[in-house]
Amino acid sequence: MKLVKKAILLSLMGSAIIMTGCQSVPMGQQSNVAMVDAKGRGHLQAQLTMADYVALAEKVTNKMLVSKLVQKWGKKKPKVIAATPVNNTDNENVRMSDLHDRIQETLFNSDVMRVVDKTATSFDYIIKSELTSTRQYGKGGQELVHYTLQLKMFTLMGELKGQWSDDLAMAKSEKSMF
Repeated sequence: MKLVKKAILLSLMGSAIIMTGCQSVPMGQQSNVAMVDAKGRGHLQAQLTMADYVALAEKVTNKMLVSKLVQKWGKKKPKVIAATPVNNTDNENVRMSDLHDRIQETLFNSDVMRVVDKTATSFDYIIKSELTSTRQYGKGGQELVHYTLQLKMFTLMGELKGQWSDDLAMAKSEKSMF
């Protein structure tokens, strides 16, 4: 037992020595390394990240789910198709399938409606979504990008029954923060 305690103590001391040896910045000074919140949505560019897609899609979809239109359905659960979102941004690399999947997942998990495939022949509503962006440029290379996600609910006859949207603004300065 004494041998095990001695081995643990030596292991801890060795780890402390190794960690001290790796420190290249004197105590009390800051280095170029920072802790980042894994749930945060930090950006190095004025572009959307996957975390942004998730947050924006959930926010707009939840706006729809708490609306008077949806709430008055009560226990009735209509069949709904979530159409593939349209990308009207200046970035053709936006993963619209990820946005669609998050919207569809949020709708499904709400237990307020029945989500059916886009090939279904019997449904009550179709939810169409669109992602747009606008860019503004200021002095000194500053860039401001506004992203807007919009959801529209239509009946089978094409009547617009509801519309919900939210914006996400991102700014970028030419001066590096790092």
